[in-house]
Amino acid sequence: MNRARAQWQALAPSVGSLLDELHGTFATHDLTSTWNAGQRAQALQLVDRLRRAWAREHVALDDLAALEALTAGLNLPATVTCRAGLEGVQGHFRRVVEATYEALAE
Repeated sequence: MNRARAQWQALAPSVGSLLDELHGTFATHDLTSTWNAGQRAQALQLVDRLRRAWAREHVALDDLAALEALTAGLNLPATVTCRAGLEGVQGHFRRVVEATYEALAE
């Protein structure tokens, strides 16, 4: 197994935990004038798409950006929690991209 694939697998539990936290925050956030049922459904769908992308060893940049844009509708504590989670997921994607680059450069 190459280093890039090993990174995907080694980081999978951490990414899973981050995505679980994101899912929970989006699912339980109260509906407001800035956070409606449609936004909730879209956010939950994007979290699921990110989970499937990770399992396929695929970097889903558009889904990450769309999810980050949706956090603007949350209250401040939820926004901070979700953006921190998204930064964590992005960081893990970066780590595997760097490992892939290094493996390809060899």
